[in-house]
Amino acid sequence: MTNRLIIGMLLVGYLIMGCKKDAALPPVAPPAARIATQVVVGTPVRTTLRDSFLMNAVTVFTNRESIRATVTGYVDKTRVGVGTSVGAGQEVFVLQTREAAVLGEEILSDSSINITGMVPVVSRNTGIVTQLFYLDGDFVVEGDILAELTRPSALAIKLYVPFERGDLVRTGKRVQIRLPDGRLLAGTVGQLLPSEDIGSQTTPYLVALNTATYLPENLNLMVFVPGRVSRDALTVPASAIQTNEVQTSFWVMQLVNDSLAVRHDVHPGMRGDSLVELRGSSLNVGDRIVLQGAYGLEDSSLVSVVSKL
Repeated sequence: MTNRLIIGMLLVGYLIMGCKKDAALPPVAPPAARIATQVVVGTPVRTTLRDSFLMNAVTVFTNRESIRATVTGYVDKTRVGVGTSVGAGQEVFVLQTREAAVLGEEILSDSSINITGMVPVVSRNTGIVTQLFYLDGDFVVEGDILAELTRPSALAIKLYVPFERGDLVRTGKRVQIRLPDGRLLAGTVGQLLPSEDIGSQTTPYLVALNTATYLPENLNLMVFVPGRVSRDALTVPASAIQTNEVQTSFWVMQLVNDSLAVRHDVHPGMRGDSLVELRGSSLNVGDRIVLQGAYGLEDSSLVSVVSKL
């Protein structure tokens, strides 16, 4: 009887200790609910995309006239200044011959000699004086360039075309020229200049303005050269396209129902201001895709559609 009592007491003690141990365990928490990411959705659209390339250019004058001294002597009078407009046949300088300077005013004023020693220099063409090389009293030799005359009608745009983009530019092509103040002018590509800029590896073309406009020389400009055209292209906003770190794969997140977004691989084509063409895609204009909020979403993500983020 004693052994049975001891064994019974031990069993009761083990049962009590086991109950206390089970009571000390914390309750098991239920699994966390999946959180839906808020997104803005839209649909692809079909439109015409045109891409253009922005190239550097500078204003140049292709026709200049050098006004030269016709005799050796001194500049007696300068009739013009830099920026002065002159007409064909207009007097621009008066030169005093070296002989007249040696004889002096008293001898030259003698009516019996009938020698003035003053030789006018006139412009052969209409234009604007852009440079003066001599002033009153300077000694000049016959043939020296006294001034340089530029014809406003000879204004052209020197377009620097990157060598790899040479296929986009050809004679007769229409381009748009943007001035530093934001104005846009229309122009037409002219002749190719037989030279290559070593530093920038560009090929220069001359572009003629379609309307007469006066611009200073060496003014830096930007020229929009139209490129390819893709008609009826399937496009999505650029914000809808996701990519990996090395930009070797691209995708959009497509909604298969009101709350599930799956990954759909795409191949981007031409890019517009805000739209990107999808080449060879099986998407349709009626399919819904994530326009905003797709960054970081995994395939088959739970989403909540909102009007805007």
